[in-house]
Amino acid sequence: MTKTLGIVGTGLIGASIGLRARELGMFVLGHDVTDAVQEAKRRGAIDEVAGRDQLYESCNYIAIATPVRAACSELGRLRNVAPTWDLLIDVASVKRPIVEAASGLRNFVATHPLAGNEGSGPARASADLFRERTWAYSPSGDALLDRGFETIARALGANPLPVIAERHDAIVAVTSHLPQLLAFLLSSRIRESGEDARALCGPAGLEILRLGDSSPDLWREIFEANADLVVPSARALCESLTGACDALSPGRAPQRRAPQN
Repeated sequence: MTKTLGIVGTGLIGASIGLRARELGMFVLGHDVTDAVQEAKRRGAIDEVAGRDQLYESCNYIAIATPVRAACSELGRLRNVAPTWDLLIDVASVKRPIVEAASGLRNFVATHPLAGNEGSGPARASADLFRERTWAYSPSGDALLDRGFETIARALGANPLPVIAERHDAIVAVTSHLPQLLAFLLSSRIRESGEDARALCGPAGLEILRLGDSSPDLWREIFEANADLVVPSARALCESLTGACDALSPGRAPQRRAPQN
């Protein structure tokens, strides 16, 4: 019997899930509050456009592929709904508010695929987006449910990694959110350097420019959701940069080690 997947939010991540799921033989329903759902259907990321209630009532697996605030709102709406689905996941980049919003919701696993690109929308989606990428998830307390998610993540090409929400958010504040914040700031400085600046970029500079083209609205929401962890990391980096600038300042005498006895 063909399994049915429902996707709420048919942007880059949702449409990429749909493309790969259809390759695996799943029947995919899509729902979105924007016209992205029609483009996702044209691109072959979903089989049919569905209403929200129809999707939840008829799908074996459901992915809420929206930014964190919308995902929290959706989960809150479902908390008092008896699940007919076997597995419900989200894909938001910050997990603590998601876990809180889903408290008491059955058959749910909070997840985060460490995949994407600087683009947005189904036009930039790819069935290979998750290949060999980490797909983190916060263990649900139901080992069978978690194994079910791991099986699906591997089928989509990813490497599932269990990590509790608090630990996840602390790590990605440094490994994902802070680098993206720097990319926005540095890419702006590079562009201000003149028309020939791109031609004089090395690989690191080009990567910074690429990341700087990411959606500022999407990332503003991510930064705000994880601000209590991103801000201290950013301030610590500022102190390190100040120290490095002091060390590089002309005329500064190099520090000498005290003689050892």
